[in-house]
Amino acid sequence: MEVDLKNKPKELWELNPYGKVPVLVDDRAAIYESNIIDEYLEERYPDVRLMPENPAERARVRIWMDYCNTRLHGAAHEILHSDNQERAQEKLKDYLTALELEMVGREYFAGDYSLADITLIPFFIRRQRYRFEIDHRLPNLKSWMDRLLARPAVQSTL
Repeated sequence: MEVDLKNKPKELWELNPYGKVPVLVDDRAAIYESNIIDEYLEERYPDVRLMPENPAERARVRIWMDYCNTRLHGAAHEILHSDNQERAQEKLKDYLTALELEMVGREYFAGDYSLADITLIPFFIRRQRYRFEIDHRLPNLKSWMDRLLARPAVQSTL
């Protein structure tokens, strides 16, 4: 269902007590929070593996998922709503530099394309809104982003 986020319907609140989207209804269960939905789908449809088999590598994917949701989205929120734009931009720059260093010699965050990469897609699609660019100053991150956004499955959602 389409939701007007400024006028959230009662049905959304009944499915998700946070009143946030997205919400996935599957087998009469309401699943919410993007990362939890992603992991649910990974387990529900195991033919397409988006998490490594190795527990340490799975933890690595979850670390980058958390990094996106806590660090990157936190900085983006500050950029949009803070009185100290310069400080928020510096935070974001530091977080992006950390991602740049992580991507040295890597094609994707966990080696293979994974939920870590998928979690980062919305953030990088909104880069203009959050007032940042990924360019030659972050060559590894730029290569990753270009590779990610060129994937047919990603392209089909843009």
